[in-house]
Amino acid sequence: MSENEIKILALLPAYNEAAHLGKVLEEVKKQTADILVIDDGSKDNTAEIARESGVELLSRGYNCGKGQSLKDGFTWALERGYDAVIMLDSDGQHDPACIKDFIAKYHETRAPLIIGARDYGEIPLRRRIPNMIGKVLFSAAVGRNIPDNQSGYRMLNRMLMDRMLKSKESGYHFEVEMIAICIAEDWPIEWIRIPTIYGDETSSQDPFDQIFGFPKMCLKARRIIREKRQEKCSPQK
Repeated sequence: MSENEIKILALLPAYNEAAHLGKVLEEVKKQTADILVIDDGSKDNTAEIARESGVELLSRGYNCGKGQSLKDGFTWALERGYDAVIMLDSDGQHDPACIKDFIAKYHETRAPLIIGARDYGEIPLRRRIPNMIGKVLFSAAVGRNIPDNQSGYRMLNRMLMDRMLKSKESGYHFEVEMIAICIAEDWPIEWIRIPTIYGDETSSQDPFDQIFGFPKMCLKARRIIREKRQEKCSPQK
């Protein structure tokens, strides 16, 4: 395999996305044939739609959260020799046409983590405010400007996938922890601009968790970075 021939998997976590998944998969297939849907215990026919689309499917009969779904997907990808995965949501908020932009950026930089950053000015006001607050809090916690810490459209290499399997986060904080770990390990993070798309989908994040849980995640991110730096500064035995 040459340097430019990398094995990439499109990874789509899905929970009750029957209304959107079929159309999303049609567009993803235009970019790649390597597609895995992780059905996180959907109560609708999400899994059936994935099967009918002819893509790979992991399905469980109960809900574990997005973080656990992604870890299941990473394990599946690593066991099958994929060099990287591109995560995108199943609700239509992520334009599959951007997959080629992620791949181009990966060829250019080989960064362990590439994140699709949205234009916050185009996010609906009811979501823009908590997103902006989260962005400010998280950037302050990690000591670096993070353009979009909550975007789920991102690309990871094998090294970061393997590291994330050690995470104990099972929900949306899993994606935030991913950034903290890269900063702690001094692994580069790259960014690409992606369209800001909102339709009839509803957020599956718990409002209570957004208010109280995210500040705790920011403190955890700060602790991850501090402890790793202290470890690096400790005298070697």
